[in-house]
Amino acid sequence: MVSVPGAVAAGTTYRIGRVRLPGERQVADLPTAPALGASKHVMSRTQLAVWLSFPSRHYNPWARNQGYLLLLLGAMVHLVLSLVIAMGKDSGWGEVLLAPFCLTGFLWGFGLLFVLGARGARKTDHAEGPAREQAYAVWEGLFYCPRDNVAFEPEIGVSFHPSETREYIFGYRKRT
Repeated sequence: MVSVPGAVAAGTTYRIGRVRLPGERQVADLPTAPALGASKHVMSRTQLAVWLSFPSRHYNPWARNQGYLLLLLGAMVHLVLSLVIAMGKDSGWGEVLLAPFCLTGFLWGFGLLFVLGARGARKTDHAEGPAREQAYAVWEGLFYCPRDNVAFEPEIGVSFHPSETREYIFGYRKRT
């Protein structure tokens, strides 16, 4: 009998020298190659480790700021183009302010789209936060029996196949 986090760690092999470990209250899922900035196979996992691992979120946290960066870049390019047009002769204020939108409009549009998408993702994270914390607490208390190939929670007495771990931690047992 071994704890489920221990079984996940034992079934995972890293092929790199250094790994950024998760923080104290972060979800303890294993990093992937894109998260580590590597293009080669960074780690290998057994099927058991995949089944028993805590599910990670499906986004990169750094991607949330891309919209703001695009809006900032659009504003800077717009300012430079406006100044260049303003230095020309016979240019009115309407031309100075509106003409750069022909070149910077896609930056403003995609930036606004990314900002609104990140806002929706933050709302979803905020709504799912308590459920993920409860599921993580349940996951930490699970054990795996290699002899019977089952995962179980000792206090409850329910056993299940390792492939059903996600369903169990997110909904099988009612939590108070």
